[in-house]
Parts: sequence; C-alpha cells; structure tokens
Amino acid sequence: MEKKRNLREEVDSSRLMTKLSVIGGIGAAVLGVLVLTLGILKNFACSDTFALAVIPYTLAALFAFACVIYGLMSTAATREEEEKRLLEQRKENSAFNVEEDVRFTAGRSFANYKKFAPYVLAVMAALLTGIFIYLFARYWGVRVKKAMPDSSQHVAFVAGIFMFISVFAGAFFVGQSRDKTFRWMSPLGAWLICGSMVMLLAGITSILNGWGYPGADYYVSRVMMVIFGILGAEFIVAFVVEFYRPRTLEEPRPVFESRLLALFTEPGGVMRNIAATLDYQFGFKVSGTWVYRFVEKALFPMLIVWLLILWVFTCIKEVGPNEVGVEEHFGRIVSRKLLKPNIYFTLPYPFGKIARYSCSKIYRVTVGPKMIDKDGKLMRPKVVLWTKEHFAKESRFLVAVKQNYESKKAGKKLEANNSYGEVADSGSSVSVSFLGATIPVQYRIREKGLINFAYNFRDGARVLKKISEMEAVRYLASVDFMDVMAHGRGTAAATLKSRIQKSADKIRLGVDIVEVTILDAHPPVKEVAPAFQDVIGAMETKSAEILRAKAYREKVLPQIESEETRKLEDARSYKNRVTKVAEAEAERFNKQLTAYLVMPYMYKLRTYLSLLEKDAKDIRKFIVSGTLPYEVYELNFEQKQRLDLIDADLDSITKK
Repeated sequence: MEKKRNLREEVDSSRLMTKLSVIGGIGAAVLGVLVLTLGILKNFACSDTFALAVIPYTLAALFAFACVIYGLMSTAATREEEEKRLLEQRKENSAFNVEEDVRFTAGRSFANYKKFAPYVLAVMAALLTGIFIYLFARYWGVRVKKAMPDSSQHVAFVAGIFMFISVFAGAFFVGQSRDKTFRWMSPLGAWLICGSMVMLLAGITSILNGWGYPGADYYVSRVMMVIFGILGAEFIVAFVVEFYRPRTLEEPRPVFESRLLALFTEPGGVMRNIAATLDYQFGFKVSGTWVYRFVEKALFPMLIVWLLILWVFTCIKEVGPNEVGVEEHFGRIVSRKLLKPNIYFTLPYPFGKIARYSCSKIYRVTVGPKMIDKDGKLMRPKVVLWTKEHFAKESRFLVAVKQNYESKKAGKKLEANNSYGEVADSGSSVSVSFLGATIPVQYRIREKGLINFAYNFRDGARVLKKISEMEAVRYLASVDFMDVMAHGRGTAAATLKSRIQKSADKIRLGVDIVEVTILDAHPPVKEVAPAFQDVIGAMETKSAEILRAKAYREKVLPQIESEETRKLEDARSYKNRVTKVAEAEAERFNKQLTAYLVMPYMYKLRTYLSLLEKDAKDIRKFIVSGTLPYEVYELNFEQKQRLDLIDADLDSITKK
C-alpha cells in the first residue's frame, strides 16, 4: 500500500509539473511575443534593453516545453511502473519477467529522455542565444537611429508589469524546483527572473530618458548583450565538462541549467549555491572539508577588514604634475592656498577630498550647434556641407547685411511709391540675415582665479559658454554677413575674443581666453543654403569665365603681336628682294645690250651655247651635220641600264 501511495503521489506530481510547465511556457511565449512586437517590430519602446528581453523569454519557453515533455513522459512511466507491480502481484503472470515485456516502453523512453535531452537542450539554448546576439548586433550596426519616445513613462509602466509577472512566476518555479520531481523547472524560473531583471533595467533606462539621459540605454544594452554572450558560452562549456565530470550517486544536475544564474536566483544565499556547485562539479562533498568551513566562516570578516583598509587608504591623495589642488572637509574649503604637486593626507571619503585642477591645460567650450544627439552620441562629420545637416541641432545668429546699389535704388523707388499712397513690400527692404556658425572658445584657468571659477560658480564652463553666446549674438548683429563668411572672419574672431575676455573679467570668472575661432560659417541649411549655394556657384562660374577670358587674352595677344611683326618683316624682305632683283635685271639687260651691240653674232652664239649647257643639261642631245645631203640617220633613243667610265663626267672630277 505504501508503494502504491508513492506511485500515486508521483503521478500527481508529474501531472502538476505538466500543468505548471504549460502555464509557464504559455506565459513565457506571450511575454516573448509582446517584447518582440513592442520592442522590435512596432518599435513602441525604442529601447535596445527592452528588446533584449526576448532572449530570456525565448529560452524560458524552450525549457518550459522540455518540462512539459518531461512531465508527460514521467506520468506515463509512473503509470507503467504501477501496471508492472499489478502484473507482478497476479499469479498467472509470475512465470515471465515483467521488466522484459515489450509492452512497457514508457520507462525506457523516459530514461533516454532524461539522459540525452539535456545535451540537446543545452546546444539549442546556445544556438538560440548566439543567433539572437548576432541578429541584434547586425541590426544595431545598419539601422537608422531613432530617438526614444516622449512617452517614456508608458514604456517604464509596461516594463514594470512584465517585470512583476516574470519575477513572481520565476520565484515560484525556482521554489517549486527544490522538490526532486520538479528539478527541471529550475532553468524555467531562472530565465524568467533574468527576464524580470532585464525589464527592470529597461524601465530604469526609460525613466532616465524622460529625465534627459538618453545615452543610458545604449550602455546598458551593450552590457546585457555581453552578459547574454557569457551565459550562452556557459551552455557550451557545461556541455563539454559534463563528459569529464566525476559521477556520484546523487541525481545529476541538468546540463542546460545555468550555474551562473543559479548563484543569484536559487534560495539559500550565494555561499550555499557555491557549495552546491562545487560539490556537484568535483563529485564529493567539498563543502564538508575544513578548508571550506574555514573560508565560509572567515570570508565575510575578511571582506569587511579589506573594505575597511581600502576605505582608510582613501585618506591618501595625490596632486599630479601640472595640477593644483584645493582641500575640502565636509564640502567646505579648508584653505584658499592652492596645493602644489605632492602627496597629501586628508579625511577619508566622503568626509574629505582634494579637488584637482589643471591651470596649464587648454579647455574648450563650443558656441553654436549642439554636438550631442538624442542618443548621446557626438555628431561631428568629417566633411561639412552647407546643403546637409551636420550637427544634432544648429543655432542661428542674426547678422546684418549691407545693401548694394540695386537694393538702395529699389528702396528709393519704394519710398517714392509710398509718397503716392502705395504700400511697400516689407520683405524687399530687410537688411538682416541668419548665419549658422561654430565658435570654439579655448580658455585656461588662472591660478589666482581658480577659487572663483570652481567655487563661486556652480558650473564655470557653462557660465563661460553663456557669456560667449551673449557676446557672439551682440557682435554678429553689428557686422556684415559676407564679411563674417569671407575676409573679415579673422577680425571678427579677434574682436569676439576681446569682448568675451572683458565680460569674463567683469564677473571675476577667473579664466584667460586663449583663442576664439569662427568655423563652419554658412547660411541656414534647409531654407537658404541651396539657393545660396547656387549664388556662390554662379559667382564661381563668373570668376572662372573672367579668368578664362584673361587667359585667352594673354594667349592671343602675344600671338597677334608676333604675327604682326612677322608679316611686317616679310613685307620688308619682299620689298628689298623685289627691288634688288629688279635693279640687277636692269643692270644685266644693259650689259647684254652693250655686248650685243659690240658683237651681235658672238653674243647670239654664246647665248645659244649657254642655253644648251645650263638650261638643257638634262636633255639628251644628238649632233648632226647640216651640210651633208642625202644622209640617213639612225637614232637610238634607248636608255642605258648601266653606266661605264665613258659616261663619267671627267671635268667635274678633275675640278674637285
């Protein structure tokens, strides 16, 4: 009867485990789907920490599903065991072995499930964790950053609801897992508690966002991502270590159960969980040795002593090179005398401290745009264009504009029209414009003014920034728009430096203005910059055309001058040549006429022979007698293929 009662209790426990696992799995799945929808798909929360809660809820649903199968198979195995005992009690079945009956397979299936399922679950959990971390990292690397919603209180409220549901459900499952039958429900509860912690952090980051600290979510989400990576790696380590762990008679701990989470989720304190982990890992009662008992008793007193020693060491302060210090006791200045670089002793923290400042370091405040965006990141592009926004938020300065001749002429015309009762367009006579600029102000703290800078003002750097903004607004309203953007920028920066220094000295701020620079001066990006860019482009095109025309002039004028000179010289040369040739021809004709008159026959003969010798030297000649009658001449007009010595011009050779 006692055995039968025990079997009935095991069946009831298995059924209860199945029901609880179904409820826990459905709850974890619903929470996971809600987190996936609100945190990733719909982007309701706009919080990376909130979205990361999908990892613990997914793993909790996985382990709940494993617990459901465990409960069903445990119920079937227990009933089978009950049937075996009933058959053993019957006389007609005592002839054969009930354990070897092929009809009873639930027990063997349950044993195989308990043996192999933990390894499969550990691998699946590690894969799911790795996949989620990879997807989150890839999504965070390519997404377009969006600001967290203004309704941060709503996000914190939803995260709080999820946190309370998770922590109570997780605590219940962890407490239930202390029973041997419900041992597999421990990972389910641990991951639900982990999800509640993630939701707690998501709620805190949402509240901080509402208070003006949006960058907290970025750092918390990255830390949680690293923690989940460590927990995912623990599954793989546990999977490998399980093959080499010493075996004991004690029931084995599931491989997929996180030892790290168990340190903070299981009841009994951290030391008890550490002892259980060591006992399980080494295979014997480590917590029963005298070394462990000594460490357990002396650990907390030793920690207290160590912390006390560390606290006493806070009395030692150091003022480093290029620094000066101001000693404070209970928030008040002990002496206005500055401490030089050395080692000093003061009251321990938080009762005393030495505030250190550098009077040689160059500090900077920036007047103009906001460099930090809503996500807490510094926006400073490498290339600044007028037509694109390049800061988180630009500030505009009111700048005067000089009226040109056409504007003055139009203004006089409008005044003349107004004299006849017409209404002038007020927009056509505006002589101011907006200017976007970045004005870095570099300063150094004076040693004599350090007390004023650090203690007479809550935030000396912010005060200096406000002074710089005030002087920039006053000064830029009195200068020309184009002067600030072009050649007058250096003068404007020097004037601003002088005015900021005077205002800082007036309130005894205790700083020296080292340098003031006007950078990135440009018209408003969205409204004016495109049109202004077109105007600047037209001006550049005009200048380019003028330079191109000048270059063409410099190129063409020398060519024209050289061509003119060449033609004049050619004309003079032609004139001289024609004149001289004509004179020579006339002189030659006179001499030929004189020779002809003296000896006409000889003149004709010599002229004829000269013609044959010079003008007809390349023509083949045949000499025949003119006095022999009835002669037949055979003339050979063939050209010789080869020349011989007879054909050589001996006269030319002898002359050479």
